[in-house]
Amino acid sequence: MAQNEIDEARAKDLDETRRLAYMALLSKRTKKYNLAGTLVNALRHHHAIPLEADDIADHVVNVIEGDNADSDAWLRGQIDRITAELDG
Repeated sequence: MAQNEIDEARAKDLDETRRLAYMALLSKRTKKYNLAGTLVNALRHHHAIPLEADDIADHVVNVIEGDNADSDAWLRGQIDRITAELDG
């Protein structure tokens, strides 16, 4: 293993810690911080959405907390992109 590589267990631990950190940050913005933090972590780091985490969080919280057509459309676009990738 190269010096800057980490093993799979360590990578999972780090990812979980980052997800929890997002949850803590988002707990001030929504009661559904678990959903919001998990979704922000997945979109930003597992799907490499080319936005800052705060911008992704804005969309996610907007969708969770109420009607926001722009954020709804953005999230639907992410669903379409993921579906297209899965469908190959």
